Amino acid sequence: MDAVIQGKDGNDYRIRPIRPDDAESLMRGYDALSPQAKWFRMLHAVPHLTPEMAAAYSDPDPDDEICLVVEGQGALTGEILGGARVNGVGPGKDGEFAVSMRPEARGLGLARRALIGVIDIARDQGCASVWGSVARRNDGMRGLAERLGFTLRIDPEDKTLLLAELPLHPPG
Repeated sequence: MDAVIQGKDGNDYRIRPIRPDDAESLMRGYDALSPQAKWFRMLHAVPHLTPEMAAAYSDPDPDDEICLVVEGQGALTGEILGGARVNGVGPGKDGEFAVSMRPEARGLGLARRALIGVIDIARDQGCASVWGSVARRNDGMRGLAERLGFTLRIDPEDKTLLLAELPLHPPG
């Protein structure tokens, strides 16, 4: 998917697959997040992305992972605003999703569009469902998951988390 999407601010943004040369922008974008947003994204304390982590995130295995990013504009031209990914894709698999967006891009509907994009690709690749762990205090992600039809339930292994699940294909 390489497309132009419109944000709630009326501006057009490019959404596209992540590339290896996005690693440095990913590091800068992660550093722009608040400590709480970093925790919500990683579900544990990761103060900074290392170059190795950023390189791994920006060069996913195309047979196992989908990652779409949204490009910035204006003062953030050339930067990644955020995006969504699904790990563990393939026929009959249950892929794990994640979403992240720089603070400057929150509230524009871009995270929603990126998540819908990776869900659609996962569905096209035959995934049975997508799921993710969401911090119970992460109201933004909880609301997005609910609006997209995910079922939310308390994680039996960690009561501070919710499991968000969305079936993509009927069983059988």
